[in-house]
Amino acid sequence: MHEPVQKNVHSDSVLELRNSVRFPVRMKVKIQTEKGEEDAETINVSASGLLLAFSRTLEAGSAIEVEMIMPSATLGTSDDVRVHCCGRVVRSYRRSPEHVEVATVIDNYEMLS
Repeated sequence: MHEPVQKNVHSDSVLELRNSVRFPVRMKVKIQTEKGEEDAETINVSASGLLLAFSRTLEAGSAIEVEMIMPSATLGTSDDVRVHCCGRVVRSYRRSPEHVEVATVIDNYEMLS
């Protein structure tokens, strides 16, 4: 299966939309949405995005901030690392009446500890 590509409008280069390794990491996180701080859980994590289990669907394109503590075992570091991410919702969909998944792209992140 081929990964989707997007042509960069400002040059002739081609960017892969999915170019980071995904880690299947389940952890509780706090996210900031237009309604304030809310609880979510990661399903998988990469340097370019997150897949979250959430209580409701979110509109594609809406801004989102996520604060999480990445486990040292996942990062290969001696200590856990607190990370603050800013990004956007790419899509969200209801898997079942109780299960919503929200896919996000990370525009920038900061390692806090």
